[in-house]
Amino acid sequence: MNKLQLKDIWSQLEKRKVVRVAVAYLIFSLLLILVGTIAFESFGVPSFVLSLLLVAILLGFPVALVLAWVYEITPEGIRKDSAGDIESITEVEDIPDDGPSLAVLPFEDVSENGDQDYFCEGLAEEILDSLRKIPNLRVASRVSSFQPSVQKSNFREVGRKLKVKTELRGTCRKSGEKVHIGVQLIDTSDGTLLWSEQYARPLKEIFDIQEDIETAVLKTLNVANSHMPYTPRQHVDPRAYDLFLHGLSCFAKRTTQDNVYARQLFKQAIDIEPEFGRAWASLAYTYGYSYMYFNATDVNLAEAKRTSKQAMKLAPGLAEPHVSSGIACCMDQNYTKAQDEFEKAIELDPKNFRAWYFYGRAKVQEGDLPRALKLFERASRIRPDDFQSVLLQAQLYTSLGQKARADAVTREGIERVRAALELNSNDNRALNMGAFALLRMGQEKEAKNWMSNSLKNAPMDSIIQYNGACFYSLAGETQHALDCLEHCLIKVGNINREWLEHDSDMDNIRDHPRFKEIIKNFPE
Repeated sequence: MNKLQLKDIWSQLEKRKVVRVAVAYLIFSLLLILVGTIAFESFGVPSFVLSLLLVAILLGFPVALVLAWVYEITPEGIRKDSAGDIESITEVEDIPDDGPSLAVLPFEDVSENGDQDYFCEGLAEEILDSLRKIPNLRVASRVSSFQPSVQKSNFREVGRKLKVKTELRGTCRKSGEKVHIGVQLIDTSDGTLLWSEQYARPLKEIFDIQEDIETAVLKTLNVANSHMPYTPRQHVDPRAYDLFLHGLSCFAKRTTQDNVYARQLFKQAIDIEPEFGRAWASLAYTYGYSYMYFNATDVNLAEAKRTSKQAMKLAPGLAEPHVSSGIACCMDQNYTKAQDEFEKAIELDPKNFRAWYFYGRAKVQEGDLPRALKLFERASRIRPDDFQSVLLQAQLYTSLGQKARADAVTREGIERVRAALELNSNDNRALNMGAFALLRMGQEKEAKNWMSNSLKNAPMDSIIQYNGACFYSLAGETQHALDCLEHCLIKVGNINREWLEHDSDMDNIRDHPRFKEIIKNFPE
């Protein structure tokens, strides 16, 4: 067992208050023995009674430690400590290959002016997000099914690329206060039309249309949703919903400018509909993402906390407000509160990838690497096409000195990266993270090519630039690594200090004088 593992075990003991209970128990026991010895002599109590007391104290010590590990004292009373339990008590089924599977593609904009792409995309995303919560149905993620190469593919190619049996395609035309939507559910093996429908209704009925489509899809696929709690959509002003869908479309692009644009759209939606809980949660995401990836300022942190708090007030039964709050608490280094929020989100929506993924990132920042591994593993199961949660596992296994396991998950991560690049050869995050995965496996030439392309394509993306520093640190190119890190800090926006301090990829340059000078500029 190495020092890092011992440190992680000690951290868990402290976090669960086991150390505090042990010290308190020993002090109390010594006092009890002292008082008992004096009292027994005064009252002539037989000596064997003191021996029984000592035995009871010794037997009680491990019991007290176990109780301290399992339970915690809160303002609401004694409760079972959730730390370490959420992975075991929250089941995520592994749907067999012959089980029901679906890809929801962005709806085609057939409006007169061709300017409603964002609405069509957002509408499909809403349907996808609702269907992916169904326990016994596998739904391809938005990241995969919304790629342009998939949209242009025929049904057989969609089935092959996304490994799904069915696809949901649609067309949408929005004109004034009317909306016309046509949908088709297609068998990807032979193109059989399983179900189709046309909707021509007032725009204010858009939520009813979505629910009708979802119900019809589940019925056609013979998938029951009785295990899912019913959470009806909040019916809001159509103008606010239009802005909300536009914001979702921008936010999904994951760039600095699109993040800011999405924030403006969510704010406009809230101006029209102040009690729109999901818009508040999405607004909180934009601030949390800005703090994590683009600009770790006090303003972004304060706004992330404020807006997520408002989201929880308006929509406490949805997972997203709790995820956004968990991100804000993590950035504020309030890890206990972050854990509570992430676990509440998982309780509400066990298949919420963001909840599992950002919970894992929070544990990395906290220094609890074994726990982070479990959370990333669950995230990778929930979204089988995600490469980030797998490659981050490889990094943590390396930190824990488990090279064989690190190599195994690295190979799995590279396979996922190649699948992502097949869908989008310009996926900078895939190129970026895949580069140092290839480097770990000795494929240096391809690795450097991937990294170089990602850095050139995204010069203002802080995470890509930071990963460049990690890559060149591992490659032994010290000055190049320091250049990337400095560029990330000075020209792009800083990254999280706690993550940097626990990142083993930086170990090769950590003692360099220039590194120490750069790190001084990171916020405490």
